Amino acid sequence: MPDGRFLYASERASNSLAAFKLDAGTGAMASIGNCPTETQPRGFNVDPSGRYLLVVGQTSHSMTIYAIHPETGALAAQHRFSMGKNPNWVEVIDIP
Repeated sequence: MPDGRFLYASERASNSLAAFKLDAGTGAMASIGNCPTETQPRGFNVDPSGRYLLVVGQTSHSMTIYAIHPETGALAAQHRFSMGKNPNWVEVIDIP
């Protein structure tokens, strides 16, 4: 997350994203939950604004875009798109 308040990790065996809130003072992490996602999530990235997380599934051949709740860090699925076979990387390009 660009502002350092939240941390996300993919877990390929359970097809989920884990979310954590970070304490700015101590650096301690607290779990804020898991979110089911694409089959075998391979790559993901947060957009530069910190409002969206994009994840691709290596065996689902799809990408889901999640909105990131600004206060809680919770993820809410917004859109799903078909991709080419075996997507494995997400690069977000900010075009003015």
